[in-house]
Amino acid sequence: MSGQNDPAIGRGLAGRRPGGFTLVELLVVVSIIALLIAILLPSLRKAREQAKVAACLASLTGISKAGLTYATDDPGENIIPVAMALDDYASGSLEWGGKSGMGEPINPRDPSTSIYGTTRYRGPAHRPMNFALFKGGFKDHNPYTGSPDPGPGNINYHSDTKLDLPIYRCPSDTGYAGGGFLYIGGRHQRDERPFRSSPYSAYDHYGVSYSANLFFITGGISGKQLRSQSPYLLPASRIPVPSETISFQEWPSRFAWLWGTWEGSPCAWAERDDLVESTTRFNTIPGWHRRSFGFDVTFADGHAEMVEMKGCMRPSPNLGLSNYPAGVCEGSVNAYECDQCVTIRGPGWRLDTLPTPAVLTDWFFDG
Repeated sequence: MSGQNDPAIGRGLAGRRPGGFTLVELLVVVSIIALLIAILLPSLRKAREQAKVAACLASLTGISKAGLTYATDDPGENIIPVAMALDDYASGSLEWGGKSGMGEPINPRDPSTSIYGTTRYRGPAHRPMNFALFKGGFKDHNPYTGSPDPGPGNINYHSDTKLDLPIYRCPSDTGYAGGGFLYIGGRHQRDERPFRSSPYSAYDHYGVSYSANLFFITGGISGKQLRSQSPYLLPASRIPVPSETISFQEWPSRFAWLWGTWEGSPCAWAERDDLVESTTRFNTIPGWHRRSFGFDVTFADGHAEMVEMKGCMRPSPNLGLSNYPAGVCEGSVNAYECDQCVTIRGPGWRLDTLPTPAVLTDWFFDG
C-alpha cells in the first residue's frame, strides 16, 4: 500500500507518547486527593459525632418518657425507679435500668460475677425501668431467687451481660472519659476508681450508659439520715421546675458539677475532700462527644438536650437560710455556704429540687 512508505505518517507515530501518566502527573493527582480528604474528614467526623449525639438524645428522651409512664403507675410517683439489691450500694443511680454489667467482677476471670450483674441482684430482671420499656421484662436467672436458673456453665448469667439494649447505650460511650474524680467515699456510694482502668464502656461496665440524678444532703453529720434533694424518691408532681431538673445524664457528667470547687470549700462535706481536690486538677471534663463540659441529659418533663455543666453557679439572688426548708442547711454556717452546697445549678439545668423539702431515705451518712 502506498501509505506505508509515507514519511509524514512515520513522523506522526514517532511523536505520539505511549498511554498512561507521567510521575509528575500522578503526584499532582495524589496531592489533590490528599488535600480533599484533609478538608472533608473533619466535616465527616463532625457529622458522624452529631449523629451519635442525636442518637444519645433520642435514647434519653425515650428513657425520660418511660420514667414519666412509670411514675403514673408507681405508688410513690417516682420518675426514677427505685432498684433493689443485695447490699447497701444499690441506691439506684446505675441500677434503675439496663442489662447486667461486667465491671468489677467478684471472680476476676468471670465477668458474669460482676457486682453490677445478675448474681448480685442487678441483672435485667431486677432493673425496674426495663418493665416500662420491654413488655414482660426479662427472665429472672438470679441465684438468690426461689428457682435459680444459671444454665449449663452459667450461660444464662453470661447471656444477661450480652444483651443488646440500644436505648440504654450511647453510641459515643467509650468508657471512662476523664474528668478527675478519684474517689467517692461513704457507706452507700462506691469507689469509682475501678472504672478508670476498666476495658469496658459504661454500658458494659455498669449495664447502662446513663446515670440517674441522685443528690443527697446530710449537713456533714456522721450517722445522719440521708435526704434526697433530687428527683430520686420525690413524687413527679412535687418537682418544682421539671423543664430544668435533670433526671438522667450521661455517665461522665456525674461529677462535672464539682469542677472548679476548691479543696476545703464550704461544701467539702457534700463530697469527700479528695474528690473535690481531684476534680480541680483537670482543665476540662471532656465527656463522650469531643466537647469540653458538654453532656447529653434529660429532664423531668421528658425532653433532652446537651447542656454545659462546668461546675455549678451560686444562685442569684442569695436565697438566705430562712428560705430553705427545715433541715436542708443543717451544718451550714451561713446562707452562702448553704447556697454553695445544696443548690447545684447551671445554665438551664439543676440537680437540686429546692424549695421542695428533701425526702428522707433509709440510708445514713457515715462520714
